[in-house]
Amino acid sequence: MFFQYHDYLEKMNSRIATNSLKGKEKIWWEDVKDVIGILKEDLTWSEFKILFMNMYLYESYSDDKEKEFYELKKGSMTDEKYTRKLFEFLKYVPYLNEEKENT
Repeated sequence: MFFQYHDYLEKMNSRIATNSLKGKEKIWWEDVKDVIGILKEDLTWSEFKILFMNMYLYESYSDDKEKEFYELKKGSMTDEKYTRKLFEFLKYVPYLNEEKENT
């Protein structure tokens, strides 16, 4: 039951995202959808994020953010600000999140 619910949420998030696209992003999505032959109903949130990030986030940008994550030092930041920064950069190292979910 949990997995069916989880799958539903994954697909619902991607539908919301694809229906919210406007302008050049909407044009990009229509092209991608046609080229890879995917139906909106079958697309998961994880799949959409990968497609979108590959198009709109250059690899070097992601690499720079990943490097910032690993080099982040607390220094004079408050605990709250440091934690916020860690979570901000965490999305650029998704394999850490995936490892946590698989354990």
